[in-house]
Amino acid sequence: MSKSANPGELRTPVYFKRINRGLDGEGYPQEAEVNVFGKANGKDVPCMCKWVNAHGTEVFQSMQLEIREPATITTRFSRKLLDPKLIIYKGDDPLPYEVISIDNVEERGVWLEIKVQRRAGAR
Repeated sequence: MSKSANPGELRTPVYFKRINRGLDGEGYPQEAEVNVFGKANGKDVPCMCKWVNAHGTEVFQSMQLEIREPATITTRFSRKLLDPKLIIYKGDDPLPYEVISIDNVEERGVWLEIKVQRRAGAR
């Protein structure tokens, strides 16, 4: 297997949330963040992942594509994480990351490699 992580490298807590879009009672659009992995009491559960920030030539390529703070997450496979509407919180960081791409490594269903960037609002 070409891309993987040793158990000792999975040390960054990451919170996965899904964005649900809809309309409120007056017809205005609204967004709600729903925990992907959570307990019955509504508390979010972190996933331990390998987090690698962009470095080397990857930084210059991301600057050309106007990607903000790119990173790569490697985590165990879960079908719940194959949703492109995911947003990701790294540890206690209050600013979320958005998913650029999701790769089921070698289509084996063992590892997921997720490319993310910092989420920014419309200008």
